[in-house]
Amino acid sequence: METTAFKKIFDTLPQAVVVAGPVYDDKKEIVDVRLEYQNNSFAYITGNAFKPHVMLSQMQDKMNGDIEWMQLFKTCVYDNRILERTFYSFITKCHLKMVVTPIDDGCVTVMLSDVSKGTETEMQLRRQNERLAALTEELSISRANLQSKLDSVKVLNEQLRYSVYYDSLTTLHNRASLSTALSSAVEDAKASGSKFGLLLVDLDNLKHINDSQGHTVGDELIIKFSSILHSLETSSISCFRFSSDEFFILMRHLKSAQPLENIGNDLRRRMNDMGVGLSGGLAIYPDDAQTDEELLKYTDLALSDAKRHGRNKICHFERQIKEVFLHRIDMESKLSEALKKRLFQLYYQPQFEVATGKLRGFEALIRWHDSELGWVSPEKFIPLAEESRLVIPIGDWVIDTALMTLAQWEREKGFDGILSINISPLQFKDKGFMKKLQDKVLWSKINPKHLELEITEGILIDDFDDILAKLNQIKDMEISISLDDFGTGYSSIRYLRVLPISTLKIDKSFIKDITLEGNKETDITESIVSMVAKMGLDTIAEGVETAEQYETLKEFGEKKVNVQGFLKGKPMPKYLCDKILSGDMNAILSLENDRTEAD
Repeated sequence: METTAFKKIFDTLPQAVVVAGPVYDDKKEIVDVRLEYQNNSFAYITGNAFKPHVMLSQMQDKMNGDIEWMQLFKTCVYDNRILERTFYSFITKCHLKMVVTPIDDGCVTVMLSDVSKGTETEMQLRRQNERLAALTEELSISRANLQSKLDSVKVLNEQLRYSVYYDSLTTLHNRASLSTALSSAVEDAKASGSKFGLLLVDLDNLKHINDSQGHTVGDELIIKFSSILHSLETSSISCFRFSSDEFFILMRHLKSAQPLENIGNDLRRRMNDMGVGLSGGLAIYPDDAQTDEELLKYTDLALSDAKRHGRNKICHFERQIKEVFLHRIDMESKLSEALKKRLFQLYYQPQFEVATGKLRGFEALIRWHDSELGWVSPEKFIPLAEESRLVIPIGDWVIDTALMTLAQWEREKGFDGILSINISPLQFKDKGFMKKLQDKVLWSKINPKHLELEITEGILIDDFDDILAKLNQIKDMEISISLDDFGTGYSSIRYLRVLPISTLKIDKSFIKDITLEGNKETDITESIVSMVAKMGLDTIAEGVETAEQYETLKEFGEKKVNVQGFLKGKPMPKYLCDKILSGDMNAILSLENDRTEAD
């Protein structure tokens, strides 16, 4: 394996790794040590304090003075043995375990791992043991001090109990405490015939804050939020930190969910004032759940429902949420099974030039027929595929199938048009997408000029520079790029200036009322077509269903406009496309007698 490959492996390790080499004098004695390589974890935990190729002699003032570093290195090299040390690092502000291992040519690897938690626990236990030992000694000397020493033991036990049931960062009750409190609340509610509620809240922006501003800022936010929760606690309200950014509020003696929902919305507003979103899900015992396990599960389902509907809201668990969840699980299973058994189909919808009526090409559209559900609309299963990430392997299948079709049309039909394939944002942003695309194009032996990848503007929201670089790479492969649904969502003229697109698809919402007299959509659509034509791009009007719409587009004159819609051709199976490419345009009409459920 090459050195670069080892470096890539080292850079994925969570442990900090350093490779150091000796510096010899004329007598071949080690006089210094040079830092030859450090992986990303080492650079991160040390804050890039040590630069590559720096000498040990230049690093001494930054390192722990309790360790004779040069002697440690020499012992490892000369004796050819592995050495371990544990020490406190002032740079990382934590206890580190160091393993120094000799390798070839007198070099050594130094692997560091954070053992602060274990070290601190060990020190705490050592201190406690020392205190208990001292206590025992004192008891043996004087019975008069027995009570005071027993009190000291009691204090220590209280501290240990506190660490078991309370969160150290926020001082809120922790997960273990929640379990105990829920069991108690269920028993009390059964005995008194009362109700209690459980609210699970999640800070929507915490991961972004940790990634962009650091975990210290994230911890400060958690502490602020925890202070708000502390202020809510009463004899009937308890608050718990469940995980990094998830918190529970338990409220006893309820008559309805409203008081707990009000608390959730008040928390949401207060966090919104800090620029942070908050989502929540609540459930009531015994109205919604009969056990504490069900209560936890249903609050989580309600929270997921809040996130699925845009985040930053509080949702009350309803049976419908459970049904939706179970339906989703069933659909995910069916989707996975359909992918495994290759039950998907590709249909192809033709596109035509308005001015000449010439076939421009086809758009490949995925269709799914389930033995129980019948034809399932892409509008239903594609979002689910994206949520479950099945859209990536499904998208791979679409590309493979479409490229095989394109290759066959090129060989047998002399196809010289465009085959357009939809690419989902998740699929496009997958790390392996570009490599797979290149391999598939080479494998299929298609002419890349006949291939068009269709993206939506939603793909451009995050990591714009990275997306732009990928699009330029696709253009360099001579593959066309089409921007779908222009005029909706995040539309921006800037995209047309900077993106290497060749085709713009006008959303069907603009085409729907294009024939109405005095309608703004007509002027807007013509303006878009004119602007795009001046930029040298193709335009495709989607959703053209009437002859009037077609004629209106035709009136745009010399501007190059293409149409796609039921007027000129519905999505059709491959065999009908084969007939069209053989010159049989009546194949489009025959589709009326074919199965139309897949349209």
